[in-house]
Amino acid sequence: MEGVVWPPLALGAKAALVALLHQLEETQWWPRDKTAAMQFSQLAVLAGHAASHSPNFRERLQKAGLTAADIGTPQGFKRLPPLTRRDIQAAGAALHCTEVPQTHLPIGEVKTSGSTGEPVVVRKTSLSNLVWMAMSFRNHFWHGHDFSRRFSTIRATITKQEERPDWGLPLKLLFDSGPAQLIPVTTDIKEQVRLLRQFRPQYLILCPSNLAGILDECQKQQEPLTGLTGITTINETLKADFRQKAEAYFNTKIDDIYSSAEMGSMALQCPVSGLYHVMAENIILEVLDDNGQDCAEGQTGRVVVTDLLNFATPLVRYSINDYAEAGGVCPCGRGLPTIRRFLGRERNLVVRPGGAKHWPTVGLIKFHEVVPVNQFQFIQHDLENIEVRLVTGSAVTAAGEDKLRALIHENLGYPYKISFVYFNQKLPLQPNGKFEEFICKV
Repeated sequence: MEGVVWPPLALGAKAALVALLHQLEETQWWPRDKTAAMQFSQLAVLAGHAASHSPNFRERLQKAGLTAADIGTPQGFKRLPPLTRRDIQAAGAALHCTEVPQTHLPIGEVKTSGSTGEPVVVRKTSLSNLVWMAMSFRNHFWHGHDFSRRFSTIRATITKQEERPDWGLPLKLLFDSGPAQLIPVTTDIKEQVRLLRQFRPQYLILCPSNLAGILDECQKQQEPLTGLTGITTINETLKADFRQKAEAYFNTKIDDIYSSAEMGSMALQCPVSGLYHVMAENIILEVLDDNGQDCAEGQTGRVVVTDLLNFATPLVRYSINDYAEAGGVCPCGRGLPTIRRFLGRERNLVVRPGGAKHWPTVGLIKFHEVVPVNQFQFIQHDLENIEVRLVTGSAVTAAGEDKLRALIHENLGYPYKISFVYFNQKLPLQPNGKFEEFICKV
């Protein structure tokens, strides 16, 4: 506010953000039952709005024999069948609300990358953006990031390499910060390492697969990046064995964010326990078994999420195609629900001819017993055929391929027809800049 030096008073969007951050500092410590009660109070309002203005949501309620008021209760909520990506595609414009509250304007569209082969379009409001900014701040606060330090980010959304005087949005709305470096994910890994050495960031945010490429290149050069005090990983599943390797090599901690284009930030890693805390102030996150029941602590199931604050596209009980292991009470004292780990997407499961599915532990295959393998990727095209893409340190003979097939068959537990495709430097990324070790197209 003009003319006010102290106490500082923010107006408009900044004031709303500061107020939300203040509330989040309190609500993270609430007991879980109090948080759940407020979630369903909010959900009842959202369901009432969606039932009036979203033809698709209204139809979902009718088919399930439910009313909007029912959705505001745990029992009624559980009776609503989950929404799939195919359902969203089929609904088209009927999914979106014809009206949104005036204070939620303007509306924008988010088009997912289609990495699952099922691209969707979701409309989001200014409130969705406000919540995203608040959760970004929460992650900074939890992990004690020093905003005066140097910051580098490598993302698929960056189109050109550049340096800026500050960390950008949302941080610059409320804080001064040090300089930032932006690098497109399509930049050659060797060049990425050169740029990072030149800029010398203290903080780095990027995808796990990109971090793996940087680690490999630093090992080749026999020189790790120096000065890093924190790494944040996004967009992909961060595997425990790679986390340990990267933290040891770069001599710093990694904090991981579970998010999606449709839902925003859904879970942040606890700075005390390493469990993932669900952002329960705007997300209900369920982990369901094959019978649609809540998984107990330590059990693995399908992730189904609900956005409590999107009044433009009602994503209520949305099956996001991910799998996770349910967590328990966190020793940090926060009442926010926990997830022990996120395992990946449904498309990362291998499917046998009989229809059985399981997690492929391809990372445990002892490729080195046959040939030095710098990078690998498995693509299951149908029930019988799997393509194995390799970047190797030397040529592989026919006899070597036979040995590799035997190792793969032993690992996957079935004699799939294995074909090998070789690449010179590195395997191509998906259009969204992500990389996955195993992709099932069945």
